[in-house]
Amino acid sequence: MGKAEDTKARIERAALVLFVARSVAETTTREIALAASIAEGTIYRHFPSKEQLALDLFLRHHRALAEALDEAQRPHKELRPRIEAIVRCYCEWADSDWTLFAYHLLNQHAFLAKVPDDALNPVAVVHDVIDRAMAAGEIPRRDVALAAAAAIGVVLQVATYKVYGRFEGPLADHVRFFADAAWAVLAVKAS
Repeated sequence: MGKAEDTKARIERAALVLFVARSVAETTTREIALAASIAEGTIYRHFPSKEQLALDLFLRHHRALAEALDEAQRPHKELRPRIEAIVRCYCEWADSDWTLFAYHLLNQHAFLAKVPDDALNPVAVVHDVIDRAMAAGEIPRRDVALAAAAAIGVVLQVATYKVYGRFEGPLADHVRFFADAAWAVLAVKAS
């Protein structure tokens, strides 16, 4: 990694830590520069604004997570192993860089509207897997968006609890529980 790439990486890591601790709005470029041990003007050599830095971090993580989830589920033919693969990937992804994961989780409301329509995203991966399973008769037919939201919520709510200190430890320690719970949500007969 060259000096410019190293500096950019330090800016991004410092920003992530501050954005999670204080929020994007409350973090200043001066604080980012101080945390990254650079001059404040150096930030603008890599990013036109703090807001663009925040958006770039979100979009890159969002796309990479979606690609990882899609790759994890692809080898499996049936829904149950696909669910477990997606859940395992998601939990391991979160555990591997909790700061980045927490940033993504906490800033969805600000940035999801800015994700290009044609971009692969984590929710679309899960939605498509569930849609195909319904079409194949593996689970009852219902509103796919509702089923995807409920299944994703099984893990997402626990991750949110972890962000706020209500749950501790690696998410990957609970993959079986999350996968079983997501399966239970998806297999419920429509009323």
